[in-house]
Amino acid sequence: MKIVTKIEFKQTDLGTIPEEWEIVSLGDVCSKIGSGITPRGAEKVYKQSGIALIRSQNVYNNSFRKEGLVYLDEATAREMENVAVEKEDVLLNITGDSVARCCTVPEEILPARVNQHVSIIRTDEGELNPVFLRYYLTNPRMQATMLSLGESGGTRNALTKGMIERFLVPKPALLEQTEIARVLSNLDSRIELNQQMNRTLEAIGTAIFNHWFIVFEFSSDAGRPYKSSGGQMVDSEIGQIPEDWKVAELPKVASVIDCLHTKKPEECVSDFLLLQVYNISVDEGTIDLTEKYTVSRSDYDAWTKNIEVRSGDCIITNAGIVGAIAQIPVDFAGGIGRNITAIRPEHVPPTYLLRYLMSNHGQKEIEKNTDQGTIFDSLNVKGIRKLRILIPPEEILAQFELSSRPLRERVERNNLENASLKDIRDSLLPKLMSGKIRVPLEVR
Repeated sequence: MKIVTKIEFKQTDLGTIPEEWEIVSLGDVCSKIGSGITPRGAEKVYKQSGIALIRSQNVYNNSFRKEGLVYLDEATAREMENVAVEKEDVLLNITGDSVARCCTVPEEILPARVNQHVSIIRTDEGELNPVFLRYYLTNPRMQATMLSLGESGGTRNALTKGMIERFLVPKPALLEQTEIARVLSNLDSRIELNQQMNRTLEAIGTAIFNHWFIVFEFSSDAGRPYKSSGGQMVDSEIGQIPEDWKVAELPKVASVIDCLHTKKPEECVSDFLLLQVYNISVDEGTIDLTEKYTVSRSDYDAWTKNIEVRSGDCIITNAGIVGAIAQIPVDFAGGIGRNITAIRPEHVPPTYLLRYLMSNHGQKEIEKNTDQGTIFDSLNVKGIRKLRILIPPEEILAQFELSSRPLRERVERNNLENASLKDIRDSLLPKLMSGKIRVPLEVR
């Protein structure tokens, strides 16, 4: 192995970088930079399968989200052939609140097209490693640059093709670019592996829940499946349920914390408490950090008087994608933003309440209490308080908690490991991109 022990640096427009690195304009090392288009007919032509149409809601920093992915038929896709996505293309959001979010297109999504809010960046082979570029575009310094540029053009955040072409990018030797990309990708691969494991564990947990509380085959006193062994069933507002079970509206078992109309403080200061604002990943019931505010203690107290959340609280979206459910993770302290309501279980375990709200029964209740708007749907706090919950006897809930605990604890361990891995990645990223840390290179 050859390890660099002494590095000569030079001062550039990007700051101090190793002497042998070049600085290039992105337009000089790319074969394509350009945004997509809106298909003729817009949403009317969206299909459930076919050729993927990638939109801004699918593009996150270093992560592609399949939630909300729509599809086009062959004829519509042919009309958009000039915005076809290719393997290893870098995708960059160029308009709106998600401007500057960036990822590499997953190969399994192809063939695909992009709409007008997403730009394709295709690097020249042999000049710039696309994964290296993606990591460079997501490092904090470049994110700040793009956000500043995006805010300079008018009322709506936007990055133009000309801006992107003029981005200055460090250009180490291609081998070093590849090794930097490999180091960071290895961390992200481990994170993704843990996420895949969590999805499997969550599927197992859901199967156990459904077996007990949807088809009512929990173990009876005699040790046999309840319903199929002739367990007594009675009528209720939500259909037949085991005798001694109840149905009640949500406030009977949990506190509903209203934060629909909360506004962030107008001014933020840097020497007090970090307040975290969360959004929800719809498919997995997980939580992604979307914003951080550092606010004074008085602002924090005023802002979070009614919206503080704790580990174990369930949260539910009120607008946009209505009824997405997640749970506040371990060791969390802070508040949540607008259009999210917190639900704090008091008389049932958090895991039971979370899974019930995510079950078919829970989702039907959510749909029934959602206001169907002309522009977007909404679920207000009044509607949330009307949600009906199935309440089993305490001994059944205790047995379920005991059986599901190993799964839950493994998910929590994976989440903690991922948080640590993300901290390592985010710490390494700017140092690798500036040459402050150099990767070892094999002698060729």
